[in-house]
Amino acid sequence: MDTGLLEALSPQRRADVQTAVYAVETSMLPVPSSGYRALAETPLRMVVESVLASAGRTLLAVGPGYLSGYDDKIRGLLLREGLGVLPVEDRAVLTLVVLFSVVIPRASGAVLPETLWTQGEPVRKERLREAAVSDGVLDAALRRLVDADLVRSVRPGLLLGHQFLRLTPRVEARLFEELVLLADPHGALAESIQRRREGPGGVRSNDREESGG
Repeated sequence: MDTGLLEALSPQRRADVQTAVYAVETSMLPVPSSGYRALAETPLRMVVESVLASAGRTLLAVGPGYLSGYDDKIRGLLLREGLGVLPVEDRAVLTLVVLFSVVIPRASGAVLPETLWTQGEPVRKERLREAAVSDGVLDAALRRLVDADLVRSVRPGLLLGHQFLRLTPRVEARLFEELVLLADPHGALAESIQRRREGPGGVRSNDREESGG
């Protein structure tokens, strides 16, 4: 934790920052700035951002409030170490939930593009069973995804979990691109994404990121 910036504050304002940091780190839903002075006042919010950054975290504006998430560089380091990577079966089932709950409803106009990931259309488990995933694999993957709050069970089906509220803008953009490549791999937008990722010399941009470039 960045104690230098905190120590420069009065005890009351220091407590305001610490309370806000705790709130955005632990809350399931976006924390309203109206309830936290350190989120409502720009100078204090900058201290909150600095404190989070010292722990590899970042402050995220989510809908009407704030949450925290892993900084993109830290996320990259964790991925390279294989930490937090879902098993193949879990990724496949999570992709199905994303497609049926968010992507298809957005494409049809049933869900607005600016809607939060967690506010899609509930997808029934029976619809997931129509995919090429065995019932045993599906049920086991869903249990793990629910435990991780990547998927949540509601009536009458399944929605994306609250962890999707903690995506950085860069991760959200990357996820959108992956969905485009999955849904229409030969389309004009997919080709544009591929060209941009390859970059100069035909080197994929994510390869450069993995090498630290």
